[in-house]
Amino acid sequence: MELGKWQKRLLVCFPVLLVALMLWHFSMVLLHVIPFNPLTNKWRHIVDSYTHPLFSQNWHLFAPNPVSHNRTIYIQAKVKDANGSLVESDWVDITTPLITANWEDRFSPINRIMRFGGGAFTQAFHQDDVINMFEEKKQKRNKEDLKLPKEDLELLDEYRKQGVHLLYRYGFSNVPKYFAGQDVDSIRLRVLIRSSKPFSERHNPNYEVESQYVEFDWKRYEPVVSSI
Repeated sequence: MELGKWQKRLLVCFPVLLVALMLWHFSMVLLHVIPFNPLTNKWRHIVDSYTHPLFSQNWHLFAPNPVSHNRTIYIQAKVKDANGSLVESDWVDITTPLITANWEDRFSPINRIMRFGGGAFTQAFHQDDVINMFEEKKQKRNKEDLKLPKEDLELLDEYRKQGVHLLYRYGFSNVPKYFAGQDVDSIRLRVLIRSSKPFSERHNPNYEVESQYVEFDWKRYEPVVSSI
């Protein structure tokens, strides 16, 4: 069967388009993971909007600043009972079941779902490289009158708000799984941050790791696509 003119053009254009998309993707990821420099500073907002939260990567697995904390996300709901009164549920761990499921099936989409919650939380408390460097120089030179452009601060604030919004949506997506058949009015989230046990203390059963909570306010439940 002979191909038509448009079909031949599509066959020629498809590999080109595929290569272009791959170049775009890996260029964005490369700009995301390389050390801070003028180029990453110029394009950081475009890069961050593309990579977060699904393609976010970092080098924290390696020295000198490896990951030293574990994060667990909990959800609590206000549910209407038979009398129409709001009753607060217990806190439900929505992170550990995903970790367990990921261990059982490494090739499932669960790994990406796990990263979504952690990525959203990281975005909610994002530390901008430019602002951090500016503050360091400001303190070293003792010049309190120096101020960052208002636009940069507004962009950072908006970026963090988007992280909080994504975190709530992540919580909403877990409502059908953990509160099935219940009339959920609102939810709130809590993130437990626990330091890891130092290697030097691995044989010490009495060593207590440091823990802290970050708790978010109640937010009216909005149905979204359910997570796994």
